[in-house]
Amino acid sequence: MREHLVAYFEAHHKLVESGALNLLLAQSQPLILSRQVVEVAGAENPFVTQEMVERALSIHGAIMGPRALRPATDAPMGYDRSRAAPASVPYALVAEGFNPGPGGREPLEAYGTLFQSRYRALSRILKGRPELSNLRPVRELRSTEGASAVIGMVREVHETSEKHHVVLTVEDETGSLEVLVLRGSPPARATYLVDEVVGLKIAFPREPGRLPKVLAVERPEMPPGRSQRRSERTSRVLFLSDTHVGSRSFLSDAWGMLADFLKEKGPEPELAREVEHVVIAGDLVDGIGIYPNQERDLAIGDIFEQYGEFGKRLRELPSRLNIVVLPGNHDAVCPAEPQPALPEAITSRLPENVRAVGNPSTFALEGVVVEAYHGRSFDDLIPALPGASYARPTDVMKRMLAMRHLAPMYGGRTPLAPLPRDGLVIDPAPDILVTGHAHTYGVDQYRGVLLLNASTWQAETEYQRMRNISPVPAHAALVNLSDLTLRTLDFSGATPAIGSRAA
Repeated sequence: MREHLVAYFEAHHKLVESGALNLLLAQSQPLILSRQVVEVAGAENPFVTQEMVERALSIHGAIMGPRALRPATDAPMGYDRSRAAPASVPYALVAEGFNPGPGGREPLEAYGTLFQSRYRALSRILKGRPELSNLRPVRELRSTEGASAVIGMVREVHETSEKHHVVLTVEDETGSLEVLVLRGSPPARATYLVDEVVGLKIAFPREPGRLPKVLAVERPEMPPGRSQRRSERTSRVLFLSDTHVGSRSFLSDAWGMLADFLKEKGPEPELAREVEHVVIAGDLVDGIGIYPNQERDLAIGDIFEQYGEFGKRLRELPSRLNIVVLPGNHDAVCPAEPQPALPEAITSRLPENVRAVGNPSTFALEGVVVEAYHGRSFDDLIPALPGASYARPTDVMKRMLAMRHLAPMYGGRTPLAPLPRDGLVIDPAPDILVTGHAHTYGVDQYRGVLLLNASTWQAETEYQRMRNISPVPAHAALVNLSDLTLRTLDFSGATPAIGSRAA
C-alpha cells in the first residue's frame, strides 16, 4: 500500500512528507483519503504535509483504521522532525528512494525495478502532449498507421558508418524498437543520452525492412507557463557548496569574512539581517581516501575530527540561521545516489540549527521549492554532451531539467543505488535548482527555474590541476525568495565585494 500511495502522489506531481504518509497508512481507506488530500493541497502546491492530511480528516471525517499511528520513522537519516520550527524552516520530505526495500533481490532485478520506476515517472509527464498524438506502446506499433508516437528509454545510441545518421534503440515495458534520426534533421540537433526517457514522433517508411524515421523528439522538460512560487515577505537564502573542511586548501580567511558579513560586521548590515537560510550543497568535509594520495592534502586526517571542525565553522555563523546541509561524494555516507543524509553520529557534532537532508533533496524555503543536488553526475554528463565543460555547469543543469533527471546514465562515474523508486527524477518542477561539485560558480535561468552552481570554499589542489579544473572559490549566491533576484557576494579577495550582482 505504501508504494501505491507514493505512486499516486507522484502521478499528481506531489511529494509526500513522511508524517503525512504514516498518517494516511493508519486510515481504513488511505487511497480515498489521498484523493481528498490532493483536493485540499490544490494544483499549485507540490507538497503533501501532515497538516494537509489532518485538515482532510477534519473536513471529510475519515475513520482511523485498526493500526496504531506510529511516529515518523522513515524520514531520511539525520532528519529530526521535532527540531523543525513552523513555516520558516525547510522540511524534509519522505524519500522512498532511501528505503532499500526487500532484501535478497538479485542485482539485475533490482536495477530493472529502478529503471521501471524512472520510466513510469517520466512517461507520466510526457503522456497527453499534443506533439505525441497517436501514442502507442512499442508492441502495438503498426507500420500501416503512418505517423505514430512512442515513449521510450534510450538503450543504445550509435552512428551509421556511411552517412552518419543516428540510430536509437528505445524500449518501454512492452518491447524495444530501433529508429533512425536523420543527420541534419531537427531531432538530430540534440545529443541523445543512454538511459534518458524521450517521446518520439515516428513515421514508418513504405519500403519494408527500413527503420522508422524520427520526425520530432519530446523531452519531459519544465512545463511552459507554470506559476512560480515566491515568498510573501522579504527573506534571503545564501547558497554555498564544497566547503571541504579538513583540507589544507580550505579558505579559512574567506570563511571568516563570510561569517563577519552574516554577523552584520561588514558592509550592508541591513542586507545581512535579511538572510534567514543557508544551503550547503555537499562535500562538507574533504573526507578520507577519496582520490589518490589525498593524505598529502589533508590538514585533519580523521573523518570525525573533520566533521567536528565543520561544526565549529558553522558555529561561527549566527545561530538564528536555518542551515540545510546535504552530502556529496567526499562525505561519510554511502556514495551511491540518492545518498542518505548524514547519520546521527555526525549530526551530533553540528549545531542545533542545522538540518541534514539527503542528496538530492527537494524542500521548501518560505514556499519556494528548491531542488538541491551535489552534482556528481557532471562527471558523466560533461564528457557525453558536446561542448560541455566544468567551467559552464549551468549548461549541463539545463539538460538535467530538460530530461527531468539529475543522473540518468548508468555504469559511469556516478554510482546509482538499485532502489525501488528512482529518487533522481526531478518532480515536482522546482523554482531553484542548486548544485556544486564543479568548484566553479554559475548563475542562469531556464524556463522559470533559477540555476545556481554554488561556489567552493577550497583553493585549487594538485589533483584539480591534474584534471584541468580551475576553481572559482569563495563566491556566495544570495537569493531574495520574494522575487528570486540574486546578488553575488565575492569573499575571495582581501576585502569582500558585496555589491556585485548576477542576473
